[in-house]
Amino acid sequence: MNKIVSALGKFSLLLPGMPGFEAFERDVVLKLTPEAVLRPHTKMELLEIVKICQKEKIPYTATACRTSVTGASVSDRGILISLEKLNRVLTRPEPHRYGMSVQAEAGIMLKDFQKAVEDKGYFYPPDPTSWEEIQLGGSVATNATGENSYHYGSSRNYILGLEYIDKNGNLVWLERNLNPLNLPKQKNLAGYSLELEPLDLLIGSEGTLGIITEIKALLLPKPNAFLSLMLFVKNETEALRLAQRLDQHKQSLHLICLEYMDEPATQFIKKRSSRFFVPQGCSSLYIKTETPEGKTVEEFEDEFLQLVCELYSQSISMSPELIDHSILAKDYLELLEFRRMRHHVPATINEISVVNQKTGGGKVSSDWWVPIEHLVEHFAWMREEIKKLNLPSAIFGHIGNGHPHVNIMPKTAEEKQASIEFTKKCMLRAASLGGGVCGEHGLGKIKTWALPLQWDQVSIDKMKSVKAEWDPEGLAAPGNIFV
Repeated sequence: MNKIVSALGKFSLLLPGMPGFEAFERDVVLKLTPEAVLRPHTKMELLEIVKICQKEKIPYTATACRTSVTGASVSDRGILISLEKLNRVLTRPEPHRYGMSVQAEAGIMLKDFQKAVEDKGYFYPPDPTSWEEIQLGGSVATNATGENSYHYGSSRNYILGLEYIDKNGNLVWLERNLNPLNLPKQKNLAGYSLELEPLDLLIGSEGTLGIITEIKALLLPKPNAFLSLMLFVKNETEALRLAQRLDQHKQSLHLICLEYMDEPATQFIKKRSSRFFVPQGCSSLYIKTETPEGKTVEEFEDEFLQLVCELYSQSISMSPELIDHSILAKDYLELLEFRRMRHHVPATINEISVVNQKTGGGKVSSDWWVPIEHLVEHFAWMREEIKKLNLPSAIFGHIGNGHPHVNIMPKTAEEKQASIEFTKKCMLRAASLGGGVCGEHGLGKIKTWALPLQWDQVSIDKMKSVKAEWDPEGLAAPGNIFV
C-alpha cells in the first residue's frame, strides 16, 4: 500500500474505506479488495499511470462495470483502473473498405455507443444481456456476444482496429487486415485466439495482454424492422427439438436470435413481467427475426407466423394449445421489454446468489457450448447429472448456437464444490462433442482450471508464451485465464 501511495499519490487514489471504494470490490460472483482504485480522466493520464505501474512493478487490472461472472474485473493484487471517464465517440461514421467505421474510447457505455451510431443510421450488433450496464472496452476484452450472435456473431466480427498500452507503456494501434465479417461466427474456445491477427489476441484476452484504450468498430446499415416471438413448451426435449427445427429454417425465417429458457428461468420472467402473460409450468423459446428487403412488416409477419406455427405443430405433442399463448412483440417498447424480460433471468439468479453467498454458497454458472446437433443428447445427460445434485438450477441462453447458460444455486460450501465438479464434467463432455468450455464469459479468476479441459498442453504453452511476450512482468490482470 505504501508503495502505491508513494508512486501514484499524485493521482486521485480511491483507497479502502473511502466512500465509493466498496463498489470496486465485487463483481457478480467474487469479492476481492484491491490496494487502490484509479479513475483517469484522460488517455494521457491513463498512460502515465500504467507507465508508473510498469516501472514500479505494480499489478494493474482494467475494470469496467464489474458485470463479470468470472471475477475478471476485480482483483486483490495491485490496483484497479476504471476507464469510466474515457467515454467519448471520437469520430463520425466514415467509409472503410469493409463498410462504415467509427472510433470510440473504451470506457463508453455500450448502450450509449449503440445509440450514438443508431442516431446516424447505423447498427453495432454485439448485444450481451447486460448491454445497458457494460462498457464497450469490457465487451471487446471478453469478446461478448449476446442474443443477436446467432446471426451476427461475436464482438470479434465487428472490430476493425484497437489501440492498447503495450509492455513499454506506449500506445500501439493494431489495424485489422482481414474482413471481420468473413471470420468464423463461432463461439469462444477460452484463452487466446492464436490463429488470427495480432489484434485478435486482445479480443477476449480479459485484460491480460494490456489495457484497450480505443476501438474502431465496423458498423452495419440500420436493420429493417424486427419481430420477436416467445413460444411456450411443456416438455424440454420437445422445446430443444423445436429449436433444432427452427435452426434448420433459419434462412427462410430470417432469424437473428434463437434463445431458450427452461421452466425455472421462464418462471423468473413470469414473476417480473407485468406487460405480458407468461403461462405456468413451461419452458420457452425466444426468437427474433428481421423483415427482409422488399416486404412490408405486415406481409412478412403473416409468412413468419405461419411457418413458425407449422414447425411448432410438427414438433410439439404435449400441450400444443400453448401456441395460443405465444407473445409477439413488434413496436420498440415491446421489443425492449422482451430484452429486459430475458435480462430478468440472470438478474434474478444473481440476486439469489448474493443471498446464498452468506452461507458459503452462491451460484456456479457455465457457458459451455456444443454443435446444435448434439444439443438434445447433451441436455439429457446433463439433466441426469443435475438430478444427482438435487440443487436449484436455472438454464437459459443462446440455444441456436448450442450455448446455454447452466446455473446451479448452492447454499453451502459443500454444495458449491459439488456444483463445480458437475460443471467440470459438463465442460469436458461439451469439448469432447466438438464444442467448447466457454462460449462468451471467459475464464477470469474462478475458472482457470477449465483451460486444460479445452486445450492440450502445447496450445496452453503457446498462450503462455504470448502472455510472456506481451506482458513479461505479469502485471496486467494477474490471475485471469492462467493459474
